[in-house]
Amino acid sequence: MNRLKYIISAFAIAALTASFTACDDMLSMGNEDVIYADENHLTQASDTVNSFVGILAQLQKIAVRTNLFGELRGDLVKVDPSAKMSLKEISEFSVSDDNEYNSPRDYYAVINNCNYYLANADTALVEQRYNNGARQDFYPFRAEYYAVRAIRAWIYLQLGQIYGRVPVLTEPMLTLDDAAAANAPVMDLAAICDYFINDLKPYADMTKFAYPYHGNPGQKGYNGHTSSRLSVFPVSLVLGDLYLWAASIQQNPMLAREAAKCYFDYIDWVPSDGGYKVRNLTSELNTSWMESCFTTGNFLITSSSNSSFYSTTTFGGRYDECITVIAMDSSSSEGYYNELRKLYCYDHEASEPSVAPLQPSQPCIEYSNNQVYYGRYRSGTGLYAYMPVQASMLEEEMLESNALGDMRLYANLSTHTNNRGVELQTIWKSYYAQDVIIYRTGQVYLRLAEALNYAGFPKFALAILTTGLDNTVIESEVLSQLNNATDSTFVEYFNFNTNYYKTRIISPRTANLYAESNIRSGSEAYNQIGLHERGSGWSINNPYYYPPSTDVPTDSTGYPVEPPIYIAPAANTADAVLVDSLLALNSVLINDYAIPAGIELPVREDYETQKLFNDASKEYRDALVALSDELHEKFLIDARDWYRDYAVPQVRARQQVVVDSLIDVEQALETCFEGYRFGDLMRAAYRTGDDSYLSSRLAKRNPSLVGLPRSRWFISWKGQIGQ
Repeated sequence: MNRLKYIISAFAIAALTASFTACDDMLSMGNEDVIYADENHLTQASDTVNSFVGILAQLQKIAVRTNLFGELRGDLVKVDPSAKMSLKEISEFSVSDDNEYNSPRDYYAVINNCNYYLANADTALVEQRYNNGARQDFYPFRAEYYAVRAIRAWIYLQLGQIYGRVPVLTEPMLTLDDAAAANAPVMDLAAICDYFINDLKPYADMTKFAYPYHGNPGQKGYNGHTSSRLSVFPVSLVLGDLYLWAASIQQNPMLAREAAKCYFDYIDWVPSDGGYKVRNLTSELNTSWMESCFTTGNFLITSSSNSSFYSTTTFGGRYDECITVIAMDSSSSEGYYNELRKLYCYDHEASEPSVAPLQPSQPCIEYSNNQVYYGRYRSGTGLYAYMPVQASMLEEEMLESNALGDMRLYANLSTHTNNRGVELQTIWKSYYAQDVIIYRTGQVYLRLAEALNYAGFPKFALAILTTGLDNTVIESEVLSQLNNATDSTFVEYFNFNTNYYKTRIISPRTANLYAESNIRSGSEAYNQIGLHERGSGWSINNPYYYPPSTDVPTDSTGYPVEPPIYIAPAANTADAVLVDSLLALNSVLINDYAIPAGIELPVREDYETQKLFNDASKEYRDALVALSDELHEKFLIDARDWYRDYAVPQVRARQQVVVDSLIDVEQALETCFEGYRFGDLMRAAYRTGDDSYLSSRLAKRNPSLVGLPRSRWFISWKGQIGQ
């Protein structure tokens, strides 16, 4: 059972609605689970555990609905006709006042308790504790204070996405007089972002951030299953989300830069006391076809590791993908069970199970099937070869299992028909986790990519999808193309130190495709891969993924002329005819480059003996080789400079559009069913200034949603629309 325990039931504030006409039910916080007991609460160190856990307990009430409002309004999930009406209403943008998930008061109950904690926690309270034998000051409330402030901002951001315009209360309300005096301002999503950016900025310094750790007891967290540190909302991630939304709504790329820095701050942060968080890595885990499939043609064998991405029993290790979750109770018969496990899957506990209420939509399946899986394997020659996986290569059973294209849907979706003819579905990412996941590493890297692309660094964002990030990739793909100090300084903030982050790339590339000699083999250590490689195979130089034409300017005037590459004579060429052979193979290099550079062809008549001529011929050959190398090194520098100064400004806008579309697809592939999709689409619609960006995608799931107006993006309460 292990139910997450509540703290103190003290006040039932059911009468608050009488004092508010504009907000009505939004401020009707008639719940009995209040963390405070009297005016003297939160003045002793022992109070911090009870208070913080009380807030976490109330988060359980909003966990499932937050996922549903984020996913069912998107394009990746369809609601089965047999599902309950409350789910259909969300999917159809017709949520009624009495819909079981339409209860803003539960969000405000958490907010009120956060407000009380922030107003009353004694952050100056200090205790003397020992750390490694050294006595030092310890502030028992500060870690929780940061965490609670981030929770409050995150909740308001969710309310803004769901309801559009909401009252913003930042002081605790204990009585009717408090409620009457509050006069809470009503803010839209833009104002919410602005307000809470300023609210969180003073607490954004990660060197001062610490994870509360209480245990229950020992190593497990508040529900006896989940690591307690997974219940913390890191300030930098919430602040990054606020900046990302603000950047999109205001169409301000400079705010996207701030978002990107916030995401990196968390990715690279290792607490000063260490031992429970490493740098966040995309890791080498992926779902892929076994290499043997490409040599045998038997495409039935795959390698799948995705379940580890959704484990909420451990925190902070190299393969621990989850960052923040809302810890849920373990049994559906007690407390707050993760209902998503029975909504995205058939009821595994039922004696006569029925179909899952929520299923992948046709657009979700098409996003996956339309990818080109690009396999890399060792051919019979021992060298690496590449092969796209086509539908004609797959057996019918694999096609029916969604093994075409990207493999993540195949790894997450399982269906079988029982003896009553009922098709039973399990979406493993929803069923595997007892808890509701809020932040995980893949999602954070995706938002970093979104922020970087909008900030004007599309190749930086693209690298997150194709190669993963380390300083070698950043130097090669990003810094080499920048032509002003401001941009370079910004990029240098992202120090993906190769002592910790290692992609497959050994050194910066000098050609359009990575050479095999420049790629780490499977036996070498690497811990960063492109997110697209998690399901679509070798993405680094997949010609089907990022169109090469994207990087070609429409006018190539001024592009440096590539000098001819030195061609060596056959190994058995006699010294006596070496000059003739060099001239035949390298006439352009000799006539157009060597002679003007003062490197003269040796002539036999100028030498007293054949041996002297032969020696001069060899010296001439060596000079040609050196000249060719010098010319090509200069060409690469000139081409890079030309591309940076001329081509990049011309093609950057096109690169941003292409990379934005790749990020949109990757969000669908990587985070489907996790509750982010509608928010991702809504940000893109704001950012592009095109509402059809959202409605056209929804129409692929449900044609009646074509042209959905912005006024219907949000859920109403009491007959009002949050616009």
